[in-house]
Amino acid sequence: MKDDCTLLNHIRQTTEMGADGIDSVLPYTNGEFRQALKQQRTEYKKIHDSADSLLQKLGGEPENVGTFAKWSSELTSGLKTMMDSSESNIADMMIQGNTMGVTKSIQTIRSCDVQDTAVSRLADKLLATERANITQMKSFL
Repeated sequence: MKDDCTLLNHIRQTTEMGADGIDSVLPYTNGEFRQALKQQRTEYKKIHDSADSLLQKLGGEPENVGTFAKWSSELTSGLKTMMDSSESNIADMMIQGNTMGVTKSIQTIRSCDVQDTAVSRLADKLLATERANITQMKSFL
């Protein structure tokens, strides 16, 4: 059960960072690109809520993203966006973020001995979502 909770907290943190990243660039977007990002944010929030529910069901403690990690991410995306707020640059930033999410998710999944199939399915859903986000963002490069 400990590994199940570890993976659920990873899912929570990954989706939280994804939604926060989208929120930080959304003011610079419009049209189809903006709609695509809003759709991705909605999906992240659904996955986050599912992870919260499963964590509560298993009696685990939610662990939020650290303040420094959030601040660092916001600062980096803010600076990159101020330097170049083009759709292509923002799409590239989103691809990089999702790629990091996929990599960390695979590492976390492999290091955890998950017992609950619902937790495994949710981790798979996160991976599929991140991969779909990458594919979607490529069209905006």
